[in-house]
Amino acid sequence: MSFSIDHINRYVSNVDKFIEFYQSVLEFRLIGRGKKQSGHKYAILQGQGHELFVSEKDGFEAVNGNLRHIGYSVDNIDKLLEKLKQNGYVNMEQQVIVKEYSRQIYIKDPDGMEIDLIQWTDKQGFYQNLKM
Repeated sequence: MSFSIDHINRYVSNVDKFIEFYQSVLEFRLIGRGKKQSGHKYAILQGQGHELFVSEKDGFEAVNGNLRHIGYSVDNIDKLLEKLKQNGYVNMEQQVIVKEYSRQIYIKDPDGMEIDLIQWTDKQGFYQNLKM
């Protein structure tokens, strides 16, 4: 039996902002949107290998609780950072964080959830060097 993430489903403050953010930043494709019987907007965005379901709700509070961040693997962190700067999602001084096994940046989505955008330079080395 094998498992993989099919989708992430979360409440958000504004569906339209999330559509714009995920299409612009991560090139997700909008595959569906509408209104629930309650009148709240929802959307389904397709990323590489999974989908993101977002919907509005009454009394929404941006609370991250115990979820630290969502990490997305990217092919070219430098190109993505330039795109983020040009679209105003990060400040012009933001730099790529260079680590032993990766190059990455951290950004926040429209509700403040942290997203780790990571370009692995040696993922196998990272796993081999973990301390047990």
